[in-house]
Amino acid sequence: MISFSNPFSPKGISQALDGLYEKREKAYFALAALVTGLGYFMLALFPLLALIGIFKILGGMTSASSFLGWIGVLIWMGITAAAAVITYTLATVKIQMPSGLGLKEDKAPRLHELIAEINQTYSIPKIDRIIVHDHCELDMVSVPRFGLPLLTTNVLYIGLPVLQSLSPTYFKGALARKLGQFSAQHNRLTHWIYRWRQYCFQYQRSYNRSRSPLYIPLKMFFKFYTPLLEAFTVHAARRDEMEADMYALQVMNDEELADVILQLEVSKQFLKTKYWPKLFSMLRKNPQNPERLPHISMPGVLRKSLTENEFAQTMKELLNNEPTWQDGVPSLIARLEHIGQTKLNMPPPVMESAAQRYLGDAFSAVVKLLDKQWVAKNGKVKKSKMETGNNTDMSFGEEPVVAKSQKTPATTTKQPVQKPVNAPITNDASMLDTTEVAEDLPIEEKKFRSLRSKSAKTMLSQSEAFEFATLTEKFEGKAAAILLYQKILKQDSSHAKTIFAVGRILLSQNDPSGVKILEKAMQLDKGCIAQACWMLAKYFKATGNEDLSKSYLERAANVSAAA
Repeated sequence: MISFSNPFSPKGISQALDGLYEKREKAYFALAALVTGLGYFMLALFPLLALIGIFKILGGMTSASSFLGWIGVLIWMGITAAAAVITYTLATVKIQMPSGLGLKEDKAPRLHELIAEINQTYSIPKIDRIIVHDHCELDMVSVPRFGLPLLTTNVLYIGLPVLQSLSPTYFKGALARKLGQFSAQHNRLTHWIYRWRQYCFQYQRSYNRSRSPLYIPLKMFFKFYTPLLEAFTVHAARRDEMEADMYALQVMNDEELADVILQLEVSKQFLKTKYWPKLFSMLRKNPQNPERLPHISMPGVLRKSLTENEFAQTMKELLNNEPTWQDGVPSLIARLEHIGQTKLNMPPPVMESAAQRYLGDAFSAVVKLLDKQWVAKNGKVKKSKMETGNNTDMSFGEEPVVAKSQKTPATTTKQPVQKPVNAPITNDASMLDTTEVAEDLPIEEKKFRSLRSKSAKTMLSQSEAFEFATLTEKFEGKAAAILLYQKILKQDSSHAKTIFAVGRILLSQNDPSGVKILEKAMQLDKGCIAQACWMLAKYFKATGNEDLSKSYLERAANVSAAA
């Protein structure tokens, strides 16, 4: 069902440009480049105006012989003063570095050897910092050192879940893909646009964090310009991601690249929808001493729980997903078709993870520190607020972890870490720059709060409403969530995912009406048949109806085999 938006909103503009991109690609890229260039021009305009204004004032003061002449001088004084203030904010703004653990160069030699090997293929710019973090994400980020992107710090941003999900060979392909994209050897226009989008997101976050009234003009500029940039350039960003896949083909064949893409995307979805919710549920039961720590448990869970059936089901869901108008990453099916891969299989199991191979001696320290930070952020051990300024020693057990204040995100001043008695991990931790930690709230909780705030002010889109309902179920329970699911069904009574969610909740409460609801969900969406059948089989077995339970098990097995 096609939905139409206000044509003057960013979403409406993006929808209008879909046709232009499909029919007149060159015209689209010309327009995307124009909008990108406009952003650069607007930032450079203020220093230029300040410089021109100085010459205008000096010239006007020497030649002014009438009242109107002096009025012109005063006008230029006002323009120059405003431009000078904005230029000052451009020169002094501090752009926040990506959060995580800074990995020193001499502590992961194999990783640096891998980067040097890839560099021989692509001639990438110098990598200034390598940061390991707790998100399932691998990226290269250029961080501007001030308000104009003339000098930047290149950061290789590696998620530990990526390293734990991939084998060394597959991680090499994933890393080559990202570094090749960053080299921009064959994608200069799209990557110029892609990089500017990165800059604008960073500028918007940095200006929003500042409370100084001097930053208001640029805060307002990026507030309105960044969504428009997203709308006008989303297809350029997706094209750049497609080009990134082509770079990876220089170090592996198309079948191997398809395996890399599937392994990473399926693992990411599995962690997001199954692994993390389960861990947070366990943490809520025992927040002071959690039963499992996420990063040390992750490899084993991925090997045991991401079975062939689970992989096939998750892959099918991902293949059916379409990107939103804001999503700069193309759909999974589009990426696979672009590299000529349509026959898809489950990649071989990961026997040795890339984390073990490429982090080497630092692996144990990275896992322990990220696990301790996770408990400190989410368990009851964490203090509600930091009490002593920029850098605070936040002790958990026997090992201090240093947290970074968000008030000074661009610079990190290392504090001496006090060595407690009998701290066996201190030597491992010294391999890392521990002055950078992840932000205070998990991504899903941030998203939940954001959608809750937005829902109080305006109507959510159907996809946003469904995401809000699923997050509500996670953070506030099934009773609160089912009311939100019912609201969605009032707007669209055939929304299969919502029907499935309602049926799942009712069945978990032993409500027999959940059976008919799940059957309806399976009629509307074949992708949920396997999971629904497993739930129904379990339900009927619990009620003593072995025949029905067996029939649903057979149906689920047939669907999984067909997948």
